Order: sequence, then C-alpha cells, then structure tokens
Amino acid sequence: MNRGGVLNATLGGWELAYTQTLQSGPPFTVSFAGSPYNYLPGALRPNLVPGVSPVTPDWSIGPNRFPTQAQVPYLNAAAFDYPAPFTAGTMGRNVLEGPGLTWPQFSLSKHWTFFERARFILRWDMNNPFKSPNYGLPDTTFNRQNLGNFGRVGTNTRGGFSDIGTAQPNHLLVFRLEW
Repeated sequence: MNRGGVLNATLGGWELAYTQTLQSGPPFTVSFAGSPYNYLPGALRPNLVPGVSPVTPDWSIGPNRFPTQAQVPYLNAAAFDYPAPFTAGTMGRNVLEGPGLTWPQFSLSKHWTFFERARFILRWDMNNPFKSPNYGLPDTTFNRQNLGNFGRVGTNTRGGFSDIGTAQPNHLLVFRLEW
C-alpha cells in the first residue's frame, strides 16, 4: 500500500509495537505476634519448619479474590513456628519473594506528512490490555492463635494508574503535530 492515495493514507504505514515485562517479586520478611514467650528486642522472625515449603507451590489466588478469606494463601502457615524463649528464629531477613509481575504493553501508531516538514502523528498506547492483576505482598505477620489474613494478598496490587504493574488496563490516545 505504499503507492500513495486514500487507501495508503488510511490503511498503510501503521506501526505495531509490543513490550512484555516479566519481573520476579520483591523480597520480604515474615515476622510473628501472639507468642506466649519473651524474646530479645528485634528478634521477631519465626522458625522455618524443615521440609515444608513456606510459599504455596504453583500459587494462584483462586477463583475468589474477595472476600480475602476465600483466597488461596500465598504463604503456607504450616511452614512457620514460634522460636524458643529468648532466641531468634531460624528464618533470615528477606529470604522470601513476593508474587511476580507480568506487564504487557501495546502501541499502535501512524503518521501523516503534510507539506514538506509538517507531520501529524496518531498513537494508541495500551497498558495491561489483558487486565492481569499484579499482586502486592501478602500479610506477613504470623500468629498461630489467629491466622486471619496471614499469607493472603488482600486487596494489594502493584503500581498506580499507568505505572508498571497496575491491575487496571488503561488506554492513551495521543495526537501530535510536529513542524
């Protein structure tokens, strides 16, 4: 369609771009509360139970995001335990990784040249067009007596309106005149 004319002006010369970002999740630390024992200040990290994975294998949030109690927990509560009195837990700092991020972006653009040095550009940018949510960190306070939301992501999502990782898709239509 590069022969000129109306057909080329409307259908020819479109440019399509696709960018896919994949990121691992940010590191985080689990703490605990509700223990009947006394501990040294700043030593509130639990013990990891040997042989039990702290993160739910092949995690997905499940069929129900709301209410939070209906979610599949990201963290496995059976993998954590209170340390002995006046001792630090066996879990290190920032040893777990939060949910990863998937961030697709599309861009469709075309430009028309007018006169010798003037150009009109039309561009449509789409961020997260498939509306895949990118979850934030789970609740990281282990309490054996009241697990509550421990290990669940709740309503946390990463990113703002058009930041990388936002859960909502957004579309931007851009008109630009260059001369």
